[in-house]
Amino acid sequence: MPRTPSDRADGARDALSIVPARQATSDDGSIKTVWRLADGNQVESLSFTLGGNRPATTADDRIATPVQQSRGHVVCVSSQAGCNVGCRFCATGLMPMRRNLTAEEILAQVHRTRELEGRTEPSRVIFAGMGEPLLNLDEVLRAVSLLETDPDVAHVSVSTMGVLPALDRLTDEAPSIDLFLSLHATTDDTRTRLIPLNKANPIADILRAAENFARRHGRVTDVSYLLFNGVNDTDADADRLIRLLDPRYFRVQLLLWNEVPGLPFHRVEEDVIMRFRDRLTAGGLPTYIMPSKAQDIDGGCGQMLTEAAKEHRVERSRKALLPVV
Repeated sequence: MPRTPSDRADGARDALSIVPARQATSDDGSIKTVWRLADGNQVESLSFTLGGNRPATTADDRIATPVQQSRGHVVCVSSQAGCNVGCRFCATGLMPMRRNLTAEEILAQVHRTRELEGRTEPSRVIFAGMGEPLLNLDEVLRAVSLLETDPDVAHVSVSTMGVLPALDRLTDEAPSIDLFLSLHATTDDTRTRLIPLNKANPIADILRAAENFARRHGRVTDVSYLLFNGVNDTDADADRLIRLLDPRYFRVQLLLWNEVPGLPFHRVEEDVIMRFRDRLTAGGLPTYIMPSKAQDIDGGCGQMLTEAAKEHRVERSRKALLPVV
């Protein structure tokens, strides 16, 4: 959709209104930037590189299997300041929800990151920072439309917990993206305790919508599965996942939990994630392990937090009645 002169002017103002408040560089080379918006709210983005010749520096790197996306520079952007999904394991969910970002504020995270780092090669963009993209669908779709025609952008991916009917609309209006569906459980009981949004968006419904996306666009949907010790890491969980996912339309991205102080979860040992992966692949389900980035600077998945955590939200996680060990 062509942008009008007014759109371009508004976009320029929004881009100028997002400024870096602080940055941190991880031992793995990732760079986390905290952006201050014009109204004083803050969001985070993460810049990192997939593939390349950098030596494995963490346990995650050493156990990872080859990731099936293309290599190169990635910018992980936020779509909301805060988040109201309330995932029990996520630092961002401990913050109050402030507001949705505009498409221009989303794009500015990409362009300003590239400028600050002197990037020349096109970047991949993934909506996996702060917020749930499908709860800000109009602006996310507008941002995707602009990114698709941006010569500095190689590809766009959207990561979601699964929100209906927004996921169906994403299928209709954003055919060129890759879809990442954060599942994290194989039963509705466990998933609802981890992700309260599941009560209105149960597993069967969101998987049906994600499979429809894959069928419509000829793109395999990546199902993200975050392993928690004693919660969702058993052989029975792996077997249920094999039954739930048709390998023609899904592959599994396994992730290790990144520590969030105060939350009642524990990271699984390396042998557990390896065993889980091997059981999935033996069952015919394509599976890879995605190494965590920027854990040492609290920039990993689920660690983004720009305001003090709300204690009542921490307490809700403690009382989630999960079989945590």
